[in-house]
This record gives sequence, structure tokens and C-alpha cells, in this order.
Amino acid sequence: MLALILSLFTLLLIGVPVGFSLVGASLISLLFQGSIPLEVLPQRLALGLDSFPLLAIPLFIFAGTLMEAGGITKRLIQFAEALVGHIRGSLAHVTVVSNVFMSGVSGSGVADAAATGSALIPAMVKRGYGKGFASAILAASATVGPIIPPSIPMIIFGSFAGVSIGKLFLGGVIPGIIMSSSLMIISYVIAKKRNYEKRERASLLVVFKTFIDAFWALLMPLIILVGIFTGFFTATESAVIAVVYSLIIGLFVYKDLKISELPKKVLDAVLMSAAVGIIIAASAPFAWYMAFEQGPQHLLDFFQSITNSPTIILLFLMAILLVLGCFLDGTAIIIITTPVILPILIQFGIDPLHYGVILAINVMIGTITPPVGVIMYVATGIAKANIFEFSREVRPFLITLLALLLLFMLIPGIVTFLPNLLMD
Repeated sequence: MLALILSLFTLLLIGVPVGFSLVGASLISLLFQGSIPLEVLPQRLALGLDSFPLLAIPLFIFAGTLMEAGGITKRLIQFAEALVGHIRGSLAHVTVVSNVFMSGVSGSGVADAAATGSALIPAMVKRGYGKGFASAILAASATVGPIIPPSIPMIIFGSFAGVSIGKLFLGGVIPGIIMSSSLMIISYVIAKKRNYEKRERASLLVVFKTFIDAFWALLMPLIILVGIFTGFFTATESAVIAVVYSLIIGLFVYKDLKISELPKKVLDAVLMSAAVGIIIAASAPFAWYMAFEQGPQHLLDFFQSITNSPTIILLFLMAILLVLGCFLDGTAIIIITTPVILPILIQFGIDPLHYGVILAINVMIGTITPPVGVIMYVATGIAKANIFEFSREVRPFLITLLALLLLFMLIPGIVTFLPNLLMD
């Protein structure tokens, strides 16, 4: 197992992409071990994607690209500005609220950051917010996207851990609202200190008009959630509903989506899905070899030797995951660690539902931390800001998110209340 870990980090350090690093580490370990036939590698790569729930991922990504092209992002931003644009630091709050609305569309923090950032970051920079702050608040807001349903990280965890994806979706609702509200409070404090802009309050008529304009966009997450929670369709089937709904709204209601644009949108979704799929497939042989070397048992023995407290175990796990998040993609972290950690959860009586939601929050925090935070690079790329500007400005948001992660970890009821109320 030592060869597996050392190979992975060596490949990552020399700049090999995450997916290929995982495959390379698995291959080196198989060669080093000697007794396992190499045919195991392609077999496990294929099996890594052989999961019905994982079909939801490319479909939600496709729905997100369709909704962006169909004018839905623009209308959600306009509605958000009508609601919170009068608060000091107006565009910072619009960014947070827009990402909350977008979270019900794609389930991907990266997609949400790209969609809202392209519209809001240039506007923030133009109004004097600064490139560092603009990219920081966008990135921090985008972490909420995969917490409020639908959620690609929760789909991945649920499919690998055998946990109800509907319950995971519900478990993310209250934490997602708390996270977004907290980011708005921090934004207000910073805006007050720096004397950022404060715009006039929109009239009730404007709020009503922007709501009516955004109504069909806001209806989509409601359809998805009600359908899943009533058992009318599964999480995977809801992704199909999202694609069909996006096409109808974009083509025939808002009419911003053109049929001639569909091939490009399909290609965009394929490229994004392929990037995720490569990591999912590559993580499978890595996780299998770790299990073959009894990694879960060794880790379980280690934890049992130091404590019997589920709370302390969760603290250890969250700390390990946060460190991993600085170097690995969140998808890879979920797939690699889930088979290893599940026996620990069972042994210590930790609710997998609770763990799955705080895991999603943990890996999303990793997306805004150097050196490999993917949302960080999306935000700084749009803002044309450097990593040092971003790191300085993201600090208060990062501290807030870490504090909330600790809160959700210590008080499981915040996560489990809605699932237990509505789906038991």
C-alpha cells in the first residue's frame, strides 16, 4: 500500500493530471506487488463507471449547460439583484443568492461558478470591488451549489456507499441555507468596512416582475425535489427530467436557446462529463487495490487504538479530508476514501447520511484552497486575479466555512432533521 500512496503523490507533484495519476499509481502498485494479473486494471476501470446512479452526473451537467444558454442564469441573477441588491456590497450578495438559485440546476460548483462568474465578476470589478474579492466571493458562493440539491458529490457518495440519494439531497438543504446566509453576513461586514456600494431598494413591482421572469427557472429544482421525495422518480431519472425541462424552457418559453447551439452544448457537456468520468473510473482500481491491501482494516485498527469516541473519529476524518482536498479533486477523494471509511462509520456508529453531507461540504471547501482548488482557478481565471490576491481575500470566507463544517459535524441534527422528518 505504501507503493500506491507514494506513487500517487509523486505523479501529482510532477504535474500529471489527477485521473492519470490514479491509474499510474495503481499500475505501479500492481507491478510492484507482482502476483495480481494486470488484467485487473482495465476490468476495474470499466467497473468504476458501471453504476446506474452515476448516469445522473452527465445529465445534470448537460441540463446546466442548456439552462445557461437558455437565458436562465441571466434571469436568476436579475431576480437575485431585485431581492438583495439594496444591501451594502450589493453584487456580493447577488453573487451568493444567484449561486443558491443555480444550485438547483446543475449540482456542480464548477458549472455554477463559471455560469454566474462570467456575468458577475466583470460587473464587480467595474464597480470597484477588486479582482481578489470578486473572485473570492464567487468561489466561496459556488461551494454551496453541490450542498443544496441536486448534488453531484452526493450522487457519487450515495451510489458508492449505498445511501439514499434523496435523503442526502434533503440533508444538504439546511446546511446550504446556513452556509449562504453566513457568506452574506461576512460579505456585509467587509462591504461596510470598505464602503462598497449600496444601491436603491427595488420596488415590489420590480421584484414581482423579475420573479415572474425567473419563475420557470425557479420551478425546476422544486420539480426535481418533489419528484424524488415523493418517489415519483429516482435521482437518476430526475436528471433526465432536468434535461427535458431545460430544453423546453430554453427553446419554447424563454426562446434564448437556439437549435443551432445544441451541438456545441452537447460537446461542452461531454467534455465536462468526461473529465469527471475519467477520475471516477481511475479511482476504482486505486480503491480496489487499497482494499486488497486491507487499508480499511489497518485504518480501523489505528482509530480503535487511540479512541472510542465517534466525535473524535469524525474530527480525524474531516482533518484528513481537508488535507487531501488541498491536493486531490473532490470526486477522487469521495471515491477513494468511501470504501476505506465505510467500515469505520459502521464500527463507530456514525450515520452515513450525516457523514455524506459533511463529506460533500468538506470536498467543496477543498475546491477553493490552493494548490489544486478547481473553483479557485475558475474564479481567478474569470477575474484575471492571481492566486495571492485570491488567497488573501478568501480567508474570512474559508474560516467561516470551516467553522460551519465543525458545527454540522458536532450537531448531526442540522443535517438529519429534514430527511428524518420527510422520508422516514
